[in-house]
Amino acid sequence: MSSFFSFFGLCWRLVGRLFHSFFSCRFPVPGVFSPLIFVLKPRGIRIMAHPLEALLALQQKDRKIAKLEREINDIPARKAEVETQLDQAKAKLAAVREEHVGVQSDLKQLEVEAEAHKEKITRYKQQQMEAQNNDQYRALLIEVANEEKAVSDLEDREIQLMEQLELSKKAIDEREAEMKEEENGIRDEQDMLMERLEEVQEDLEAQKEKRAKMAAEVEPRLLSRYERILANKRDFAVVRVENGHCRGCNMKLPPQVVNDAINPAKLVSCNYCGRLLINI
Repeated sequence: MSSFFSFFGLCWRLVGRLFHSFFSCRFPVPGVFSPLIFVLKPRGIRIMAHPLEALLALQQKDRKIAKLEREINDIPARKAEVETQLDQAKAKLAAVREEHVGVQSDLKQLEVEAEAHKEKITRYKQQQMEAQNNDQYRALLIEVANEEKAVSDLEDREIQLMEQLELSKKAIDEREAEMKEEENGIRDEQDMLMERLEEVQEDLEAQKEKRAKMAAEVEPRLLSRYERILANKRDFAVVRVENGHCRGCNMKLPPQVVNDAINPAKLVSCNYCGRLLINI
């Protein structure tokens, strides 16, 4: 009689696998016909869902939470980058203004120097009128000519600086207009970042609440094991078996491990990476 029940139980397990394969092919959408395992008991058939299915859903929620947390951590850096762009724009405007002030200073200095040479010309001409002989007169003529040449050179330089001053003033006007436009754009971007930060923070709190409810439905020891593996691997704690390979480390698994990963009564880990395996 016991051999009859063993044979009958084997038949029922095969029927369960065929049933699962049939509906998995026709209803691939997650949540429709969740993988079920048929187990024959002396008093009838009991259908068991694989306990790692709940962990897979929890893991998906944890990944979403981690993504939101990364975005929250990135926003201050993005805001700082935008502020740096604003500082750079201000620095460019300050440099143009400084150049303009420098040209103004040079122009005033030339005017002072030209005035000093003109005073010498006036003095030398006065001395010409008081010259005692031709030698003194000719010497003063040379001095006057030298000073007039210096004044002429300074006036040419003044013209160049005045043109440069006009260009720098135009550059300031253009830079101020660009600065205003850039500042408005940067302020808008900063406002968008702050709005996004508030949205992500609200979403994160909502996801954490959902995660807590999902975690409460998982057996405590299994949850502890999952969280320990996840903290160590930092990506996946539960992975599926695909073509006899672990999806976590891509290593080929022993046939017995592949088969055991089907059984909901067993918790199987990858021999290589230690992640929990599910094969349904």
